[in-house]
Amino acid sequence: MDNTIKKILLLATGFGAITKEKIKKLVEELEKKGEISAKEGKKLAEDLIEKSKKQSHNIRETIDEQIKKTIKNMPFATKQDIKNLEKKIEKLSKKK
Repeated sequence: MDNTIKKILLLATGFGAITKEKIKKLVEELEKKGEISAKEGKKLAEDLIEKSKKQSHNIRETIDEQIKKTIKNMPFATKQDIKNLEKKIEKLSKKK
């Protein structure tokens, strides 16, 4: 198989811009053109799909981390802050 084609496909999966269906379609086209064998195509598709899944997972984790950091730095009350305030209100209510 042409390394340039493989590199392009790997790059596309690295950006998460390629879906499972697109991978299969591209591999089928390479097989039809005779650039890769059916066995190579199956292996390539499996590898690219796995890399795409991992990349998607990594992207989701990164986004989740960034959202948590952003929320943490915003002036919102946390659940614990609210619980603490409720306890204080309860204590003050009992004093009256």
